[in-house]
Amino acid sequence: MRFYRSEPQAGLGRRRPGFIDDPGFPSFLNGLTDGAALVELDGRIRLVNAPMERLLRATRADLLGADLARHLRGTGRLAADLSEGLIRLRRTETTGTLPSGRAVSAQLSILRQDDDPYAALLTLRELGAHPVASPARGQFRLARDLAPQAPFVTSPARQALAERLEGALAQGLTVHLSGETGTGKTTLLTRALAGQGAPVATIFCAALDPASFEAELFGTGATDPGRIGRIEAAAGGTLVLEAVDLLPPALAGRLLATLDAVLDSGGTRIVSTATQPLWPLCANGTLPEALYFRLCDLTLTLPPLRAEPAFLAPFLDAWLAEINRARPRPLALSARFVKALAARPLPGNLREAIAALRCAALCAGTTAEPAHLPPARDMAAAPVPDRTGLPLKDLVREFEIRTIENSVADHGSKRSAAKALGIDVATLIRKMNRSRDTQPTRSETP
Repeated sequence: MRFYRSEPQAGLGRRRPGFIDDPGFPSFLNGLTDGAALVELDGRIRLVNAPMERLLRATRADLLGADLARHLRGTGRLAADLSEGLIRLRRTETTGTLPSGRAVSAQLSILRQDDDPYAALLTLRELGAHPVASPARGQFRLARDLAPQAPFVTSPARQALAERLEGALAQGLTVHLSGETGTGKTTLLTRALAGQGAPVATIFCAALDPASFEAELFGTGATDPGRIGRIEAAAGGTLVLEAVDLLPPALAGRLLATLDAVLDSGGTRIVSTATQPLWPLCANGTLPEALYFRLCDLTLTLPPLRAEPAFLAPFLDAWLAEINRARPRPLALSARFVKALAARPLPGNLREAIAALRCAALCAGTTAEPAHLPPARDMAAAPVPDRTGLPLKDLVREFEIRTIENSVADHGSKRSAAKALGIDVATLIRKMNRSRDTQPTRSETP
């Protein structure tokens, strides 16, 4: 077998180790006890071993050259996670149930030659087939073998939202999930899409910029044929626009045109999420109304925790059971602890409640008390300076210096800040020095 000679990959112009095409490599894969498949970056299966054939209940002839997604159809989160890992070219570990009914843990590793990705290795291990013995002192087990699924707790209001979401998706409506941070938008959406058996691709709107927009949505084309865009990855499934309220305004028009093309082609559902209402963003010109109406056939708003006070106790109980899995002695919550936590505003909602519970578990022995809660955050708004009566020139100078200081902080130096602001560095320094020497003066009132 040739392990070190590199050869260009046929059709894609990539370089990869010569052993990939060696006739002895399939024998090496067959020596593995876990199911293993070599997957091209476009999702086609190139090589499989016998354990993988047994897990998927498919013959080698059926698997080779086929799209991996076709053999993972109906696996929900398993297929979505592996698809996301292949698109993002990152290592992925997940669990799920195959169409054959076997529960497996999956690991996707991106194979690289000189930092250039050329393929992926997928391994599947049947859960329970390789039991992990209790470790002796000084030994440990891999986290992926121990990590349980995150607890899921619902309420009548949340269950009603889930049913409406599933119904809207079945009818092909565009759905917008709104709610404060930490209210469970991602959890609700993940569970709704898990049983669809179709691909899911997520676009993080806050991370989009003009330079990466085309590549992120449409792929890299001839420059990197193995890297497909999110639009293609979501074809026939669901395209999720996360944090659409943080979309850079300059990209709103381009996203609108893209969504029009997706909706016109049919077959792909669109779901968006945001932590603040979208309509006020239309009023202030940040979000085009046309984009709002493309995204919001149906808007569902998840309630904050303070609107569901009865939900806190069962939610804490479920997460407490999860935390106790890793504790030598079980932790109990006193009634005083629950009451003290419920009395807090919890602007981070469920996420903040989980963090408070985990912090208490670090400090408490067998019973969590209010003293074990992390320090309460002071959410009082900072006092706003009274600018009544300031001359216009002082208001302009105040805005100018605040802009300059923010730019210096963002760019790390006065020279870089001056370049970003379109002024020379001498002018920037002069304005900063003048602001230190001259304080705004309040006009005299008659």
